[in-house]
Amino acid sequence: MHINNIPVELFVKILKYTSLKDAINIMLVNKEWYRESRSIIFKQFDNKFEELLYSHWSDWSIPLKLVVYFNWHEFLIDKLDSFCKNFDRHCLDRRLQYVYDSLRIDMVDIDKERKVINNLLIHYEASPDFEGLFPEWLWEKYKNNRWESGENVRRKNLVYVLKRKLKEQAWFIIH
Repeated sequence: MHINNIPVELFVKILKYTSLKDAINIMLVNKEWYRESRSIIFKQFDNKFEELLYSHWSDWSIPLKLVVYFNWHEFLIDKLDSFCKNFDRHCLDRRLQYVYDSLRIDMVDIDKERKVINNLLIHYEASPDFEGLFPEWLWEKYKNNRWESGENVRRKNLVYVLKRKLKEQAWFIIH
């Protein structure tokens, strides 16, 4: 088997363990390798951006006094903007809008799943042999859906606050 004929699934697994410097050389082999390499690199950038975005101030080893003094959101905007300028292809405002929109779309899916779960709960509760306990699998789905919903709302709120602060900073710089 020629190296150009490696199945895409295997190639993707191999690429996850290569350095960025090596990925550039891999991209030069052929169009398919280029497309897959580029896709993985962008996914890594997206994952790193979200890791920074959803980080907590304690992850940065910053004393609480400094967090209160310097404002955590402004610190985070500075780090995210620096990341976008150095590694990304979009400005921070567009990237935050993209994340906000994807969270909004995810919330629609979470709400649809919640409706299905609620209907199942109603169905089980209305059955004549209901003894006050729901099946474990349904209760787990209910709890997971509630947790996902709360996490999504928390993340959307954070992105909204960062977008608002970023616009305030831009207004002060322009005027």
